[in-house]
Amino acid sequence: MSSCNPAPATTPASTPEGVPPLNGEPLALEFANTVFPMRGVLQDGFRTPEHVSWWLRSCRHLFTTPLREPDLAAVDETDAHCFVLLRDSARRLIDAHIQGHDPERWDIAQVNRVSALGRPWPSLLWEAGRRPAALHCSTAPPAVAAQTEIAQALIELLAGITDVRPTACPAPGCVFFFDAGRARRQWCSQGCGNRARAARHYARHQSGSTSSQSPI
Repeated sequence: MSSCNPAPATTPASTPEGVPPLNGEPLALEFANTVFPMRGVLQDGFRTPEHVSWWLRSCRHLFTTPLREPDLAAVDETDAHCFVLLRDSARRLIDAHIQGHDPERWDIAQVNRVSALGRPWPSLLWEAGRRPAALHCSTAPPAVAAQTEIAQALIELLAGITDVRPTACPAPGCVFFFDAGRARRQWCSQGCGNRARAARHYARHQSGSTSSQSPI
């Protein structure tokens, strides 16, 4: 059964507590950034099916896979577990790419396995009085097709097929990746830039205070 047929709209579910921030990054990086710090403790943005559904709903503009409300409401514990496995592999692979380290072979196998799960094809959608459009279909359920699309976006990013330049944010305590190819960015967000500048200022101030003290 394909995920090609339109489904009736339903009312979106409420936002669960403790969702990850959305930084407007390309799909693979936005996906990897679902691990995030909160009051100094790392949080898992995919810890429940409701969190996965919220993230897919919030990011569906990044997908060609149709992600309709009935599809998102059907996300279950197994789906959430699979998203976590793929996300964790994605983070390790992106970090290895940035740091110039050799990747874990299991992570490569995981991404390649997910990339091959769906068999997507474009289908012509041309309704009366409207322009023709391509509707992307898949043999996989929507949640699985979305994972396949993420894995393929990650492969293109790591292989340098896109213009995305993944970079780790250097701000203190930040674990986010961002696209350094967009404009001239040093940090993932303005907030991280402010924290980094404040940390440097504090370090200089402390160094100056120490050097100005007379020996006893």
